[in-house]
Amino acid sequence: MFLITDQQRFDTLVANGNPSMHTPVLDALAGSGTNLHGYFTNSPVCVPSRCTLFTGRYPHSHKVRENYTLLEAGREFHLFRILKQAKYKLGYVGKNHLLDEAEKQNFDCFSLAGSHELSSPDEQVLDRAYNEHLQQHGLKEGQSDAAWRAGFTHTQADTSTRSYQTAESAIDFLNSQAGSAQPFALCVSFEDPHVPHIARAADAVKYPLDEIELYPDEGDIGLSSKARRWLIKKAAQKASEASTQDKKRYIATYRAMISWIDTQIGRVLDTLESLQLRENTLIVFTSDHGDFNFEHGLAKKDLILADSLLHVPCIFSQHNQIVPQTRPEDCLVEEVDILPTILDLLGVKIPFGIQGVSFASVLKGTTKNHKEAVYAEISPPYLRCGYSDFPSFEKDHEKNGKTPFNIPGDFCKSIRTRDWRYVWYATGEEELYNHQSDPNEHCNLAKLHPYASIKQKLKLRLLEWNALTEDPLDTNLGRELQKQYTDWVPVSFQDGFQGQPSWKPKV
Repeated sequence: MFLITDQQRFDTLVANGNPSMHTPVLDALAGSGTNLHGYFTNSPVCVPSRCTLFTGRYPHSHKVRENYTLLEAGREFHLFRILKQAKYKLGYVGKNHLLDEAEKQNFDCFSLAGSHELSSPDEQVLDRAYNEHLQQHGLKEGQSDAAWRAGFTHTQADTSTRSYQTAESAIDFLNSQAGSAQPFALCVSFEDPHVPHIARAADAVKYPLDEIELYPDEGDIGLSSKARRWLIKKAAQKASEASTQDKKRYIATYRAMISWIDTQIGRVLDTLESLQLRENTLIVFTSDHGDFNFEHGLAKKDLILADSLLHVPCIFSQHNQIVPQTRPEDCLVEEVDILPTILDLLGVKIPFGIQGVSFASVLKGTTKNHKEAVYAEISPPYLRCGYSDFPSFEKDHEKNGKTPFNIPGDFCKSIRTRDWRYVWYATGEEELYNHQSDPNEHCNLAKLHPYASIKQKLKLRLLEWNALTEDPLDTNLGRELQKQYTDWVPVSFQDGFQGQPSWKPKV
C-alpha cells in the first residue's frame, strides 16, 4: 500500500524533528519501520516527481519534465504495470497527476475521489464556502498571492474534505479484498496539503499562531546572489507583502491539513488491521515534493532545486520484514530508488531500463548507507527564464494578477551530497551551498574563488551522472519488454523489423 501526499515538507512529522506537529499515526508508522531522513525527490513539482517515483527512471528518461504532460500511455513499465503482470489486483484512489486516461482501464479500482478532478456534492459545499472566503478578502481563485493570503478554516462536515473522500475510497477498496487470496497493490494519493489551504477548525486550533516559528529568510539581498528566477518568483507572489502573521497563518493552516491527513491515514490503517492484512502488507509513505513555507521568503513551490522542495518524508513499514530504525540524513536515498526497492522486497523481477537502485538492504538493517549523492532536474532543455527582473516579466503578462508558476521554467540540474548542493542552470547561472555551515541554503558560494575547485568537481560529477543515465531503452529493447508485459493496454511499441546486434543485453 502506497500512501502519498502532495507538497509535504520533510520537517512536518514529530518523527522528523518537529515537536510542534500533531501526527501520531505517521509517527507510529515511522516507529514501526524504517524512517529515511536522507530521502530526496528528483523533481520539485508534482507530475515529473510522480512519474519518477512510479517508473524508477529519471525525468530525462521518462520524458516528463514539467507539469503539463503525463506519462505517455503504454510507453513506461511503471509499478502498476509491473505488478499487474505479477497478478496483483490494482487500486488507485485520489489525485492522479501521473497516468494517461487510456491506462486507467487496467485498474480494478481507479477513483479520483478527493481530487480536484472529481468533486462530490459534499466537497462542492466546502468549495463554495472557500470561494466566499476569497471574495470577502478581495481575492480570486488562482490569483498569485491568494495562496498565502487565503488560509481558510471551516466547520463543515468531515465528509466534505478531500482527504476524507480519498481515505473513504481506499477503505472501500480494502474491504473489497477481504477473504481474497490474490495480492493487491493500492495507491492512496492525498491531494493535500497542496494549495488551496483549507483546514478543519478542529485541526487549526492545534497550531496557535503565537507558537509558530518562522523559517530563516535571507532576504532580497541573499536571493540576489542566486539565479534570477528566485527574486522574480518572490515578486510575482507579492511575497514581500506578507506580514509575520500572514506567514504564520500559512504555515499553521498547512500543518493543520497534514494533521487531518494523518487522521485519515489512521482510518485506512485501522481498516487494514481489522481485515487482518496489516501483518503481510508492505506500506510506503512519502510525498511528491515539499513547500517553501516562507523559507527563503517564498510560498508554495517553484521550478527550483532546493532542499525546501526536494527533501520530503519517506517511511517503509512491514512487520517482521523491515527493521524499525531511523536512518540519518547522511544515508542518502533518492526517489528513483523507490520502485526497484519495492519490487525487491516483493520478490518481483525488476525490468531492464530501471535506473534506480534498490535499498532493501538498508531497510533490512544489513547495510547502513546507500548512495554518495542524489540528483534532481526540472524543465526540458528548451525552457529558459528570459527575464532579467520582475517588471519585464510582468509587462509580458499584462499585470493580470495571475502568474504562471513556471515564469517560465529554467532547464536545470543539481547534485546533492552529504555536505554540498550544486545547481547548474542552462542560463549560465550556478548555485553552490555548504550544508555543514549553511543547512538552509542561504549563501550561494558559486562565484567565490575559494570554492572554485569544489564547484568544478561537483559539476563534473553532475555531467557524469547525466551521461551515465541516458535512457537505456532503445526501440528494440522497448519492443521486447512490451512483449513481456502484455497484461497492460495500450502497448506503444509495435512489431516491426529492426537490425539487432548479437551482443544486445537481455531484458
